[in-house]
Amino acid sequence: MRSKRATGAAMVGFALAANIPFALLVDRFGYDDVLREPPLQVLVAFRAGGPELILIWLAFAVCALGFLWVSAWTGAAIRASGGRWPVWAAAAGAASAVAQAVGLSRWVFVVPGLADRALDGSAAESAVAVGTYQALHQFAGVAIGEWLGQTLLAAWTLAVGLALVGGPVARGAWTRGLGGVALLLAPLWIVGQVELLATVDPAFPEFQITQWVFTAWLGWLLALGVTWLVQGETK
Repeated sequence: MRSKRATGAAMVGFALAANIPFALLVDRFGYDDVLREPPLQVLVAFRAGGPELILIWLAFAVCALGFLWVSAWTGAAIRASGGRWPVWAAAAGAASAVAQAVGLSRWVFVVPGLADRALDGSAAESAVAVGTYQALHQFAGVAIGEWLGQTLLAAWTLAVGLALVGGPVARGAWTRGLGGVALLLAPLWIVGQVELLATVDPAFPEFQITQWVFTAWLGWLLALGVTWLVQGETK
């Protein structure tokens, strides 16, 4: 039986840890706005960051994998409280962690070599490297990391919100309020995904809210983690 206290500690640790590489990428790489720039410009900015930027991306990918434990422990704590935690919610949380880790890992293991060939190779090598980067970015980054990973995370957040707004898991107005915030964040995240379609066809609108929704989600997870730490053990 997983306690709320242990789960809350995991939530707090994850939120604080994930915020560090995320904030560093925003500050030093212009994330995530830079990803919508022309491919060669992105590769120039990436290589300018040096080995330190690669390590920041690695830390972000490791943090994404850390959500596997947060997701599993959250479901266990909700069930231990007598709440309902559907199988699809557990699967969504785990799959989201893996999808986002895979998408982020491209910056560690593939993009450095592409940046070197794009900037130091012949014109032909540069063209191939830029084209490869663009295809990799759209598939591993946009499709797997952003669309699949964040959509699954929104589904997991929705499941937590539903568990918090009613039933035995809800303990007081504050907890129910956090459930309401989760129910608000989930659809906002889906609306933000429309921006991803704009990378394929400019006719789609760009609702550039995903970065802000993610920041708000980290704050929500931190608040929930602190709340469960204060509430103590699941009975």
